[in-house]
Amino acid sequence: MQEFVDRIGIPNFIQVVIELWSGVFLLLMIFSLAVKLKLAKDKPRQFVDVPYTKEIAIFYCAILLYNLCNAAGIAADGNPSVFYVRLARVSDFLYYVLGAFQTLFFLQLIKRHIALKNGNRRLEKAALVMQLLHVPLLMLLAVTPFTGLLYYFNSQNDYCRGRLFFLWNGITIASFVFIFAVYLAEHKRTEVFLRQIICTAALIPACGVLLNTVSHSWISFNNISVSVAAFIIFMFYEQHRTAASIAQLQELERTKTELAENKLALEQRKNTVLMTQIQPHFINSYLISLRAKSCNNPELYDSVTNFTRYMRAHFDSLSGVRMISFEKEMESVEAYLALESENFGDRLSVEYNIDCDSFLIPAFSVQPLVENAVRHGIATFDQGGTVRICARKQDDIICIEITDSGVGSSNITQQQAARKQIGYDHVRARLRSVLEGELRIVSDEHGTAATVILPNGIQEVE
Repeated sequence: MQEFVDRIGIPNFIQVVIELWSGVFLLLMIFSLAVKLKLAKDKPRQFVDVPYTKEIAIFYCAILLYNLCNAAGIAADGNPSVFYVRLARVSDFLYYVLGAFQTLFFLQLIKRHIALKNGNRRLEKAALVMQLLHVPLLMLLAVTPFTGLLYYFNSQNDYCRGRLFFLWNGITIASFVFIFAVYLAEHKRTEVFLRQIICTAALIPACGVLLNTVSHSWISFNNISVSVAAFIIFMFYEQHRTAASIAQLQELERTKTELAENKLALEQRKNTVLMTQIQPHFINSYLISLRAKSCNNPELYDSVTNFTRYMRAHFDSLSGVRMISFEKEMESVEAYLALESENFGDRLSVEYNIDCDSFLIPAFSVQPLVENAVRHGIATFDQGGTVRICARKQDDIICIEITDSGVGSSNITQQQAARKQIGYDHVRARLRSVLEGELRIVSDEHGTAATVILPNGIQEVE
C-alpha cells in the first residue's frame, strides 16, 4: 500500500478514496431509486411515482462508472507494466465517453422536458446544436488513442493532456453554461423539481470543469463536483418525494371523507324516500278519518277537505307524478286559497279568469306561485290585496298568469326575496325538465306578476 501511495501521491490517493466512498453512496442511491420505481409500478396507490426518477437513476449510474474509471486511471498512472498500461488507456477512454454522455444526457433533458413540453421550437433547435457540437469531440476522442490529441501517456504511463484538450473542456463548459442559461430563461415555465435538478447538475459540474482548466492540478475537480451534485439532487429528490407522499395521503384522506359523506347522504336519501312512502299513507288516512268525524261541523269538514286536497298535491309531487291536468292542479290551488282565506279573512280576495283548462301541466308548478303571491305579496301588506289567476290560450301557446296587488318589490326583506326566488327556481326547473316551458316574473311597487308559458305541442286532455 505504501508503494502505491508513494507512486500516485497523497492527493491522488485521497481522491481515489473519496471516489470509492462516493461509489458506495451512489450504489445505495441507485438501489433506493430502483426500489422506488418498482414499488411505484407495482403499488401505485401506496407509493408515489416521482417524476424523473428513471432519469436520475441513469445519471447516477453514469457518475458511478465515471468515478470508477477515474479511480482506475489514477491507480494505473506511473506504472509501466503491461496490465496498468492497458488499464490506463481503457479507463481514461471510458472516462471521457462517460463525461460526454452526462453532458449530452442533460442537453436531452432540456430538449425533451422543457423545449418540447413548452412548445419552444427555438430552444429545441438550440439544444440540438449544442448536442451536435459534441460529434466532432467524439470523433476527436476516437482518434486520440492513435494521435494523442486530447490526452496521451508518457513512457512512465503518466497521463498528460493533449494539445486539443482545451476544445473538449471549452465545449463542455459552454454546454453547462447553456444549460444554466436555459434554467434562468425558462425557470418560470418549468416545474420546481426539474429546475432544481438542472441548476444543480449544470452549475456545480461547470465550476469543476473550470477549476480543472485553470488550475492544472492533478486533482480531478470534475469528479468531485459531479459527486457533490449527485448528493444534492438526491436531497431534492427525497424532499420532493416526501412532499408528494404527504399530498397523496391528504388527497386519499379527502377522498375517504368525501366517500363517507356521500355514503351518509345516500343513507339519508334512502331514509327520506322511505319516509315519503310512509307519511303520505298515514297522513292521508288520518285526514280521511278526521273528516269523517267532523260531518256535524260543516266549517271544520270543509277545512279538513281543503287541507286533504292541499296535502295530496304535495304527496303527488314527492311520489314522482310528473304531469297532471290543469284542472287537478287548480283543485289543490283552490284548496290552499280556501285555507288561507280562513287566516286572512277579508284581507285576501281571489279572482279567477280561466278560459281553458283542458291541458296537462307539471305537478306542483302553479301552486308555489300562488303561495308566493299570498305569503310574500298579500301577507306582508297591511291592507291585504287580491290574487288573480288567469289561464288563456294565445295563438299556439298557453299562458297561466298569477298576479297579486301586494307589496311587490318594495318593503320586502332580503330573506323574503330569497324565499320567493327559491319557489320560482323550483317552478322553472319543473317546466324545463318536462315541457321546456318558461316562467317570467315582473315585480314593481304595485305587486308581482308570474307568467307560465307553455310551448307548442302541449298535450291536451280529452
